[in-house]
Amino acid sequence: MKQHANQRHSLLALTLLAAIASAGAASAQVPAKVESKHEAIEKADVAAAQAQAARQDAASAQTAARAAANTRDQGAISARGAVAAQITAEQAKSSAIDAQTAARQAVRASEAARSAQAAAVSGSNPTGAAIQAQAAMSEARTATAIATDATSVAQAAAAATAEANQLPATVVAPPSDGRNVDFVALDIDGDGTLTRSEARAFTPLSANFIAVDVNADGVLSASEIAGWRR
Repeated sequence: MKQHANQRHSLLALTLLAAIASAGAASAQVPAKVESKHEAIEKADVAAAQAQAARQDAASAQTAARAAANTRDQGAISARGAVAAQITAEQAKSSAIDAQTAARQAVRASEAARSAQAAAVSGSNPTGAAIQAQAAMSEARTATAIATDATSVAQAAAAATAEANQLPATVVAPPSDGRNVDFVALDIDGDGTLTRSEARAFTPLSANFIAVDVNADGVLSASEIAGWRR
């Protein structure tokens, strides 16, 4: 009898220990779930802000593209200028389209993040939903960065269109110090051409960028600079 009593006590103790362990595991899961829910909400909020920024960038890019088109339509003072204005206005339009596409991607990512947030708050797997919200937020950020870059290009192209309209029929002769162009030093990325950004390091060249860019492709080649310096 005593042996059976001891066995019952042992089984009871094991049962209690198992119950305590189960309760402990359940209580440990509660903070984790709450944390996942908060994380999903935070990521969704960030994604929404990114989408809003992307939409604003796209609107700015559209404004720049319209300005470039209007400037082009006003007419250039030379045939070379008209060609350059057409090219830069098209660049502004293309970049505006890129910005709009990226903005739509950011909005879709934001919506996905909000869906993940809802799943995290009301679903049984908030951790998985929080991971989905994180991925959607990252996608929104990437799309917004693309929209921002495209907007910068559109705005630069609009400014270039205004310059192109004033492009003279003949290449402007360089000042005396323009003969000292160090092409290799200016070509920072070593691609064999000079962008507007790279040309800014040498004021005479930057001031005559449109004039030197004979084929109006937005970059300067070594041959174009050589022709300008002659």
